[in-house]
Amino acid sequence: MSMLRIPFLAVTGLLLAAAAHATPPAKAFGTREQLRACLDLDEALKARRHAIEAATADHNRRFDASDAEDAQLAEMKAKLDRSDKNAISAFNRAVQEHGQHVLQVNQEAADEEVIAKAYAADRAAADGQCAALTWRPADIDGVGKERRKAAAVAAAPASAP
Repeated sequence: MSMLRIPFLAVTGLLLAAAAHATPPAKAFGTREQLRACLDLDEALKARRHAIEAATADHNRRFDASDAEDAQLAEMKAKLDRSDKNAISAFNRAVQEHGQHVLQVNQEAADEEVIAKAYAADRAAADGQCAALTWRPADIDGVGKERRKAAAVAAAPASAP
């Protein structure tokens, strides 16, 4: 062994021994109140996500209807009798109505984007807040029992004749 290796091995051995005896950082255990709050927050965020998904599906239907209306206008234009002023007026009204529908669909898309970004920010904040905590199994079981009992009580009047 070379003379330089001995001090290196000694220092490495001391560092490894110190690391082995170091106590791991204590985990932060959340309280039952924090667990309840995190579960309630998660449920609220899931409900928001479902509402966003439903609004998106509805918007997609209106978008498809707008596309169909656009195709119908193109067909109407191709068949338009340009010598009939009433037909031209009807076509122009249909184009104006379609323009309004397009504006509404575009505004809905912009509104939904804002809502989706707010949801994503709230979801990230909730994940950051709740993911940092560790839950004791007894707390998880206790809060789970409370929530099941509350759900049963809430469902009982609805199922009673």
